[in-house]
Amino acid sequence: MSASKADDAALYPCRIDDPFLLSLHPTVRRALAWVFVTLLASLYYLLPATVLVSLALATCGHVTTAAAIGLVLLGGSLLPLHERPYTRRLCQVYYELFRLRHNLTQERIRRLVEDCVERGERYILGMHPHGVVPLQVLLWVAFADQYLRTAEHGTVYGFGGMASVICYLPGLRTLMGWWTGMPATYSNLKRNLTSGCGATFTRAKHPGRNLYMLPGGVAEIFAAQPARHVAVWKPRRGLCRLALETGARLTPMYVFGGNDFYFQSLTSDSWLARTSRSFGCSVTLFWGRWWWLPTVPLTPPHGCTIAIAEPLPSRRAAAADGRPSDDEVEALHAEYERALVEVFDQYKAAAGYPDAELTVL
Repeated sequence: MSASKADDAALYPCRIDDPFLLSLHPTVRRALAWVFVTLLASLYYLLPATVLVSLALATCGHVTTAAAIGLVLLGGSLLPLHERPYTRRLCQVYYELFRLRHNLTQERIRRLVEDCVERGERYILGMHPHGVVPLQVLLWVAFADQYLRTAEHGTVYGFGGMASVICYLPGLRTLMGWWTGMPATYSNLKRNLTSGCGATFTRAKHPGRNLYMLPGGVAEIFAAQPARHVAVWKPRRGLCRLALETGARLTPMYVFGGNDFYFQSLTSDSWLARTSRSFGCSVTLFWGRWWWLPTVPLTPPHGCTIAIAEPLPSRRAAAADGRPSDDEVEALHAEYERALVEVFDQYKAAAGYPDAELTVL
């Protein structure tokens, strides 16, 4: 790689600046990171296991116990949700464990923040890959809160769109609420992009904010395996329509290492994968460092790197009713795919994957 290309592909390490985390010994921080990430991933096994146990108890005649478990689960799925910004800062604890780097210069950060605050621009950031368990979300909420800000303007941290089923899963629902996640229905995303986060999912109110999504969804989960680089985008059109209706700027990003946390037993063409897509949630067996303690993740061999492409130009549908035409959607869709492949190719060597190729399905 030439010197000029190396400069263009420069990466910057993410460093903890939270006073509480800095007060801890590095060994303590690392231990906490291992414990918390393992507990979070355990929810993906614990919740369905709890449901199965309650059904088995009811079948065996222990109706009272089964009903009590059911009430606990129901209560957890209905707890009021609040945004908790300090929990985003605490996610900086994962920086050292996963050796997080990013590609944003100070100039790009300032331009993005000023465009949001002073010119009212909004961004739709599509993160690939989803991964079996999207631990990169933990890294993203810390990174976005810490780095997408300036001293004059503050943070432009936005909101996340997630599968609606997550809203009814105890534990995960609460965590996503802390980080301003909300159901990824089209009307919900459009409203919050343009007029702010209201009482739909959190009680925090803001002007229209940036949207962060994992657009590959369930299909991308079943394409995930360590050392594979796959993005599911070709069948996706919703974000393009949303961008054209709101004027938000589509921005693809790729997280190197995002598929390297866990192995899984299923593939995208398995019957269980097809069933999962029908219900909008994934059901798979996964494991990381040890099969007998499957929720302990692998650490990606080259760490994790967030590579964010230059935002695509803002554009709106030409029709008077604001509805984009199929041609407009297809043009933006193709442009997003090109930008995603370009940012992947630009940073893959610096991220530790010089020979990798991105497969877009």
